[in-house]
Amino acid sequence: MLRLHHFAAIACLQGALLLGNVPVLAQTSDDVSEAVALPEAIAPDLQGIADLADTDMPLGVGYLSPRRRSGDQASWLSAVELPLYSQPGGDHWGWIWQGWLIPNGQQAFAIGRDARFTMVSVDSRLLAFPVIQAREDGWLQMQYTDSGSAWIHRDQLDDRGLELSFYAWGDQLAEADTLYLRNENNAQVLRSQPERGRNVLSLVSSNSLIEPLEVQDDWIRVRVTRPANSCEPIAGASEEEGWLQWKDRDGEVLMLPSRDECAG
Repeated sequence: MLRLHHFAAIACLQGALLLGNVPVLAQTSDDVSEAVALPEAIAPDLQGIADLADTDMPLGVGYLSPRRRSGDQASWLSAVELPLYSQPGGDHWGWIWQGWLIPNGQQAFAIGRDARFTMVSVDSRLLAFPVIQAREDGWLQMQYTDSGSAWIHRDQLDDRGLELSFYAWGDQLAEADTLYLRNENNAQVLRSQPERGRNVLSLVSSNSLIEPLEVQDDWIRVRVTRPANSCEPIAGASEEEGWLQWKDRDGEVLMLPSRDECAG
């Protein structure tokens, strides 16, 4: 059981936002609001949020997002109250608080306005935080800028504000309607078995409709329809089933749930 010794409340002192004394675990956000002055909740500015799905940057082992859908894109951050830590079991150093990043003893930064954030689109209507590491003791390393990350704990994802959950990439790819290749310029090898060897069936390019069937370790069995235009097969298209690598040897994610809304 995680002992939460590092929670901090936000206090307002001469117009500067500072982190104050540690509240008890059972204290709610309403209790904190009555005790201290908090910044007003704001929706992040999407112009200041980079989508890592459109880059070749690593996406880690999964992502952090609302347990239940709450608004579009990154608007759910306006309801989040998430404590951040320097390392697993380490010092509490700040908050993501209702659309703001608030480091201890520093000014509050409006997400996407005063501070550029990085997230990843996990479907057509939702941006989430990439999770770099997920430890068995419940600690998650969450990326929030190109070079910045913080540690959070699973036990605190539903303590305050909007309830959040960690989702592993493999599980989410298996449940997606369709997938797309992150690198549209490189075709993926479709194989008859979930292993490298003399089992090549064909090459799968970005003009393919890729439907997931099952995940096995770093491989995913798919049904490929090609050629296709987004969700729609082009006249004369054919289907083929086989295995693709969804994660390479370095652990980098090679495909993502499609951002196209295909009719089921």
